[in-house]
Amino acid sequence: MNISKIQTTPNFYNTQNQPKREFIDKLTDAVKNQRDVNDCVAVPRGIFKAYLFIMGGFGLLGISGALPQKMKNTKMVLNIAGNVLNFISAIYFAKPFAVKGVSPTVKKEDINK
Repeated sequence: MNISKIQTTPNFYNTQNQPKREFIDKLTDAVKNQRDVNDCVAVPRGIFKAYLFIMGGFGLLGISGALPQKMKNTKMVLNIAGNVLNFISAIYFAKPFAVKGVSPTVKKEDINK
């Protein structure tokens, strides 16, 4: 057991630097239910890709809707790109049901361990 000597005077020359806290650390400390931050759900990789594509697609469609009419070429490109991303997300959502024999990313036995 390590016993250290009691210091009666405060140490003003503390050389240890406290790590600077980031904004996300302050935000997670303010969360009342920590399970909302640390909870984890196993999602197949294809479904995760589909969510990413659909979020990106609707983001591009939203940006194109906010642009003024005088930027019609940019609006058209963003609309086409957003719809392509949404179509790709539909393919990733439907792929597990349409293509049989695709090996699962997460096995049920691995989740219960």
